[in-house]
Amino acid sequence: MERQLAYFDRHPGIADKYLTGVSLHSHTLHSQESALSLGQHLMAFGPSADLVRKAHERYSDKTLEEDLSRMWWTPPLAPRQALDVEARQIEDRLGLAPIVSLSDHDSIDAPMQLQALGRCGAIPVSVEWTVPFRDTYFHVGIHNLPPCRAEAGMEAMARYTAAARARALPELMASFHGDPECLIVLNHPFWDQLQIGERLHEARLLEFVDRFRPWIHALEINGLRDWRENRITIALSKRCAVPLISGGDRHGREPNATLNLTNATTFGEFAGEIRHGRSQVVLMPQYRRPLGLRIIENFTEIVSEAPDHALGWTHWTQRVFRRCDDGHVRSLHTMCKAKPPMTLRAVTSTFRILSHRRIRPALEWAMPQSKELV
Repeated sequence: MERQLAYFDRHPGIADKYLTGVSLHSHTLHSQESALSLGQHLMAFGPSADLVRKAHERYSDKTLEEDLSRMWWTPPLAPRQALDVEARQIEDRLGLAPIVSLSDHDSIDAPMQLQALGRCGAIPVSVEWTVPFRDTYFHVGIHNLPPCRAEAGMEAMARYTAAARARALPELMASFHGDPECLIVLNHPFWDQLQIGERLHEARLLEFVDRFRPWIHALEINGLRDWRENRITIALSKRCAVPLISGGDRHGREPNATLNLTNATTFGEFAGEIRHGRSQVVLMPQYRRPLGLRIIENFTEIVSEAPDHALGWTHWTQRVFRRCDDGHVRSLHTMCKAKPPMTLRAVTSTFRILSHRRIRPALEWAMPQSKELV
């Protein structure tokens, strides 16, 4: 099994022998992003932890985890904008033809919308599927569903996510695997999203991989996870003889930090290469930047104006939602009458300051750089 990783800035000619750059795993405004996951990032960063905790205490009598588990936000980019961000990096930085697979959480609206426009017929229909397993869940990228069967596939996935049945999962995975042009990727495998504990999560992960190994085509090197997590993913890849693959996990406006290089000209051909163990992952320069700073920048994009928002949700409070005690879903904009509490405004203002172009160099210097993967 061939398996390679390379840094683009260390191997500037790395793209010369390839025809195509592939961007996998990025999100659009059709993706509902858990506020709990974002809260984990912010609470892990010392300065933001105190700000978030104090802001929460001022306006809620519930625990932070309870509140965040009821909330979600949506990324700022429409499908066409997200496609352009990813394609532009591949064309301008690598000089290659782009293939872009957008995979929102449990939704294929973005690729189906692009195909309906008639200008992007080659874009694969893909999804990041939430797969409950025992006392946790995993995210599985299902890439290049046949458009004619995509809706039926999504209904089957949704039924499993809503009410997991042990027998149904092998059948579903096998049905996707049966299409030779479909690609099944285990995304950020070592991310303990439910915080069940590192050791228990790893035990569940190994059980999941052992049980479903025949239908897992690749493990993801994630562009928004740290070096330690990606390094142990490499070790798992070697242990299980499963290829590595890129997955940038872009949510904002920064293009994916990990890409694949290939001589395939269609996604189906690329899927065939990965299934046969041939994968060239390239880490783009942004992966070397401090992850903490990149998270700050991502959060700042979430809480910034988006004058180009396709649905007209220009203010960030229009893109944050909460399931209220009465069962109804309301945007933060509606709940706060367009004016969030002062403490919450202080949090967002602080992050805008931290990501300002004049402050950013000092933070970049002060924060630890991404460690070496290869």
